[in-house]
Amino acid sequence: MADWAIIPETPPVRAGLGISTRPEGHRGVEDALEAALEDLEGAPPDAVIAVATAALGQNLLGELMERLALALDCPAWLAASAEGLLLADREIVGLPGFALVALSGVPAEVFACEGLAGRESAAADEMASQLSGQPGPDDLLVVFADSHRMAPAPVLEALAEVAGPAAVVGFGASEVPGGSPQVWAAGDRVEDGCAGLWLRPSRPPEIAVSDGLRPVAEEMEVTRAQGHWVLGLDGYPALECLRDVSGVHGSGGEVREILARLSQAGVAGEVVRNLVGVDPVRRAFALATPVAQGDRIRLVRRDSRVARENLRADLAELSPCRPGLGLYFSCPSRGARLFEHEGLESGYLAGALGPAPLLGMMGAFQLAPDPRGTVPLLHTYSGVLARFEGS
Repeated sequence: MADWAIIPETPPVRAGLGISTRPEGHRGVEDALEAALEDLEGAPPDAVIAVATAALGQNLLGELMERLALALDCPAWLAASAEGLLLADREIVGLPGFALVALSGVPAEVFACEGLAGRESAAADEMASQLSGQPGPDDLLVVFADSHRMAPAPVLEALAEVAGPAAVVGFGASEVPGGSPQVWAAGDRVEDGCAGLWLRPSRPPEIAVSDGLRPVAEEMEVTRAQGHWVLGLDGYPALECLRDVSGVHGSGGEVREILARLSQAGVAGEVVRNLVGVDPVRRAFALATPVAQGDRIRLVRRDSRVARENLRADLAELSPCRPGLGLYFSCPSRGARLFEHEGLESGYLAGALGPAPLLGMMGAFQLAPDPRGTVPLLHTYSGVLARFEGS
């Protein structure tokens, strides 16, 4: 008779959320951690994700993270500064706020790379050397990154190499007044780099990406380009196309209201980028990313009604389950600024999650899988939800 090994099943994700809005920060960390652990009903945390608003300031943020490191008995934890927090019952933007989620039932490992500016190509080897193995297709990497100093393309390629078939989500930490974007991993400040958690839940999290952008033109092909400059679209001067389809004839705030949804040659997914300048002499406009001949562009505007419709539709497409946790990575231009009512965006999310905790954070960019490719996409003006299945 054959011997059969009994492999214990990994329990579903359980999550607890703690929040503090104490402006001085005293006992804020302990209060939030106590509330989060209470929700776990005695189960030890396998991972902790913490976010503090940039409004707390550089010195207080550092103090809070030191207190968190002392209070935590969990090596796999990740933290960053954010422009704002999106929670089930409130949005905290431009005000002091601290929130953390503690996870149980999900094996986790932490990794970090600092000082990456100018040596981004070394990131893959450094990250992989800190992990015990290769992430699998049901796994998730949650990544917090410096939003200012690193070249994003090679870092995204490094994350793809480390993640393998696993999905990658995350955001760009926000700049703190008087300082730089702040990222921490297991109690250590990660300067000029990125840090992440490798999470191995029993069931793969479901990911939804939403934006609130209304097209103002048909998609056009880039027929001439130089660096960041779009010189020609569909064989016509790019600036003339911009003016014709958008009605924009100025060079200041009017141009900043127009965004470009970009499909790059060799990249399966789409991203949105800012228009950062116009050149009347060359009849061109510039994007916040390099462009190449053969790329495709559709000019868009932010639109409150479209944002609401898109988010509702994207959440409705999630498969039925009992949610255990929602991690949400958003843009500071969303929230009440886009949805026109404070708490509306987080309310849609809370409705999709039911009683499960929601930890949302606003940062400089959002990371999400490319649905048709291997390298994660760097989004802007978007919301990225990772929904974990609960018990």
